[in-house]
Amino acid sequence: MGCPGRGPIEERVLEAIRPTEMQLRLLSRAYDLIKRALERSLVTHGLDFVIEPEGSFAKGTLLRDRWEMDVFVLFKGVDEGWVLSESLGPLREALQGFPVISKFSEHPYLTVSLMGMEIDVVPAIYAERPSTGLGVGRTPFHTRYVRSKLDDCMADEVRLLKSFLKGIGAYGAETHVRGFSGYMAELLTIAYGSFRAAVKAMSEWTRRAFVDPERIGNREELERRYPESPLIVVDPVDPMRNAAAAVSEDKLALAVLASKLYLHRPSLSFFHVFADRIELRQRPPVIVVVCNGKYYEEPPEGVWGRLSRASRMLAKELEAWGFTPLKASYFTDEGSLAAVGISLASDRLEGLEVLKGPDAWANVENIRAFIGKRLEEGGLWVGDRLYGFRGRRLTEASSVARGWLAAHGKLLGDACRAVSVSGGDLSGIPGPLREWLWKEFYTVPSWLAGL
Repeated sequence: MGCPGRGPIEERVLEAIRPTEMQLRLLSRAYDLIKRALERSLVTHGLDFVIEPEGSFAKGTLLRDRWEMDVFVLFKGVDEGWVLSESLGPLREALQGFPVISKFSEHPYLTVSLMGMEIDVVPAIYAERPSTGLGVGRTPFHTRYVRSKLDDCMADEVRLLKSFLKGIGAYGAETHVRGFSGYMAELLTIAYGSFRAAVKAMSEWTRRAFVDPERIGNREELERRYPESPLIVVDPVDPMRNAAAAVSEDKLALAVLASKLYLHRPSLSFFHVFADRIELRQRPPVIVVVCNGKYYEEPPEGVWGRLSRASRMLAKELEAWGFTPLKASYFTDEGSLAAVGISLASDRLEGLEVLKGPDAWANVENIRAFIGKRLEEGGLWVGDRLYGFRGRRLTEASSVARGWLAAHGKLLGDACRAVSVSGGDLSGIPGPLREWLWKEFYTVPSWLAGL
């Protein structure tokens, strides 16, 4: 039986996203296996610890297509320095019989691949209250808080909101997404009481929205602490923390827009398991910088961060030369490939280049220098300030991109090249990048078209 307030579309979505009993049993068995292996080995090192499942699996909000879990090893009597530099050794020894990969985000951790499941084993410091140090120290408190608030019906409401945010492309707090984390979806569902109520509230959010699930936050102080955040959601386990600090203005706007459209006409296409894309009638030219490197040797967040910066820099460079950027995007497989893409109104310019000069209140030497240069190169006129024009030195966007690479290519790696894509012809693009380019520059989500 469904929970009150759900429509047939939401019930249909839940049938597709709720994990099966077999899936939960397999994940539980995997947890028990990992836990026993850790316990047997770690005690031989004389370490004092507690092992707990965390994340969506532990909270009961897991989606069916996520065969994963987090296992936290909470060490007692250690400091952050030990966790950062020493903790992986004992964990790796304990899991030596499993396929293990070392990873690092804000903190080091191990990923165990087991029968199609991915289990992140995360070392952290045991604490009686939320830690002010490494962010992972709050995770056990997040898990306990959410579990205290959710029954089966509410857990399904969280699943609906997660699927909705994934479907519209606003899910994930990572650097390359800057959207809503799983914990955010849980907090919003708890704050508003249901998926539908959360979507209605999101549709009415302003650019400086404030959400306080437990009504314990100090809005004035939080807005002072997070002056750049377009959304503030008070973390119930740490009231001076904005749980929505990762959310960008773009992702906030996306959530508001999609919520309005969903309430206007609900559709399966808003949810990630039914999401589809439609091709655009026109395919703008795209300048793509393709790079090869050993990105697997770096923390993923660092790679994504550099790509984000590079995309902004390249877009500004193209704009400075007179091109009109439409959209910027970036991609990495976190292995050996990375890319930045900028779509343009045109990848070729004709006519004259206009240059803005000094105004009448500028230094006379600067004024004379501008006049002399413009008369030498082309011409000028006087308006609210001096303006000049000349023949364009660079008429192709690919030339601008190559020049930018020569000056800034080290930001992305040593082996980078600029490729111009016209008419959607992706034949010169490495295979893993084609899907990204097609999705980002030549299609739009189908929920935008279902009006």
